[in-house]
Amino acid sequence: MDKLDILNREKDVQRLITLVENISANKSSVSFALNGAWGCGKSFVLDMFQERLEATQSQDTCKDKYFVIRYNSWKFDYYEEPLVAIVAAMISIIEEKAQLFSSDKKLKLLGMLKAVGISLLSVGNSALKEKTGINFKEIYETVSKGKEETAAKFEKRHAYDAYFDLNKVIEKLVDLLQDLAQEYTIIFLVDELDRCLPEYSIKVLERLHHLTEGSKNIITIISIDKHQLLSSVTKTFGFDDPEKYLEKFISFEVKLDNGIVSEAICEKYADYIALFDKDIFPFDDSVEECIQAIFKDIEVRTQEQLVKKAMIAHQLFYSDKKDYSFMCMELILAVMICVYKDNSCFSDVSIDLSSFEKVFKLPKSSQKPYPNFSEFFTSKFENANFRLHHNFSSELNNYRLPYHADLYGAILYTWYWMHKQNLNSVDIDPTNKVYEPILENYKELKKFAETIKMMSCNDQPKSSV
Repeated sequence: MDKLDILNREKDVQRLITLVENISANKSSVSFALNGAWGCGKSFVLDMFQERLEATQSQDTCKDKYFVIRYNSWKFDYYEEPLVAIVAAMISIIEEKAQLFSSDKKLKLLGMLKAVGISLLSVGNSALKEKTGINFKEIYETVSKGKEETAAKFEKRHAYDAYFDLNKVIEKLVDLLQDLAQEYTIIFLVDELDRCLPEYSIKVLERLHHLTEGSKNIITIISIDKHQLLSSVTKTFGFDDPEKYLEKFISFEVKLDNGIVSEAICEKYADYIALFDKDIFPFDDSVEECIQAIFKDIEVRTQEQLVKKAMIAHQLFYSDKKDYSFMCMELILAVMICVYKDNSCFSDVSIDLSSFEKVFKLPKSSQKPYPNFSEFFTSKFENANFRLHHNFSSELNNYRLPYHADLYGAILYTWYWMHKQNLNSVDIDPTNKVYEPILENYKELKKFAETIKMMSCNDQPKSSV
């Protein structure tokens, strides 16, 4: 599944760029959070932000303005000391963006960083060697005598002690950062802090604070799930007011909601959609709009998991292609079962037909009476071109399906049939042949639902819904 902006994040990215440009113009230093729930796409927003910033920063000045350091804290959490990964990230970026520096400047920066890096590794070198069987200092010296000979001479000439204590190492890094900050606004992008162990998350925050406190022209953007981070602080220190502790490291936060699903969702999940044939049951309604509604307020990571499960379950049972209404029903079932924990399809309980609003009513144990997509479908059902116009009484055949195909009529009838107690008989106008392709769908969807339920038995409910 390719990276596409399926949540209309353009405005969020532009908001970050404007904020950073204003801070940079004053050469101020600040650390702030991009705060959003797990799975809402924080990493994606940082990706877009970094790409946009690096693509446009030199258009007016003909000179790069920003030096961006992307630090994935979870990817490198096997280092006990987060500074090791930060230094490694800086080395990688300097080597990648060699055009930013003169040859002498580049060699100086790399020499200093590698000396600092080996100092950090040497502090715990025996422990690292014991865990990995690798002597990092020996490897570094070997490399220095080869490809990096000039950098090695620089390091030797300045007599960096490989066993500096941590405070000395931090002082050298602070000096180096301030040297860079004379020419560029340094931007730390700190990602995946949510996935680290609580103690390590706190250590990352502390190290970044040590590096940037009192500095100029350094902006730190930390991607967090604030609720989870507060729990980590409480677990680590037992504070009654963990927010006061976080204020030391984070000046303010930019909130990131779950986004609004865009029509690009069909492009993102094109492999799944390719399993279906729109011509089996052709209709005029927008399938993009329907899928957007089904995934309303659901985090993008959860969406991806749901589509993956739906794709696996579908491929287990169906070799022949199904129609698009079947696809929409699969996604509705995946959301109802995995997200809302609705088991109504597995009991002999008919849906409430007293109003369209109650078609997708959730069980009493749920925190809310209706799923987030209920209002959308209620509107669609009410505006469907049925051939009778009155409220449901007890049987769906009080409404007659139109003689032209309608996606929401198909969804309504299929959902009703899935919940009908007597599965041997269904109510359909025998004179209307338009809906024959969906007549057997409810039986096939029962098998699909049972498989999705088994696949989701260990899932946790999502707080956003």
